[in-house]
Amino acid sequence: DVPTVEQAGGPTLKGYEASSWFGLLAPAGTPPDIVNRIQQEVAKSLATPAMKERLVAQGAIPGGNTPADFAKHIDNEHKKWAQVVKTSGAKVD
Repeated sequence: DVPTVEQAGGPTLKGYEASSWFGLLAPAGTPPDIVNRIQQEVAKSLATPAMKERLVAQGAIPGGNTPADFAKHIDNEHKKWAQVVKTSGAKVD
């Protein structure tokens, strides 16, 4: 028997959940107009029935968001996983 993350971490990880996600990133300092253009083109692609069908066939849930929302998501993921690592006591060798 392997405990759940919540059971192993106690109250500090109450309500914990994990999911996988995919995103497209650009190098730091990429001009905002370029980032926005990439986001618009990716959104167009994700909106096509063929792309939606292909992603669903692979078990993915097609989505998308703005660059600002994606940055917020990454920040939230960083905070969540930092807490998991801290609670677990994991160390880098």
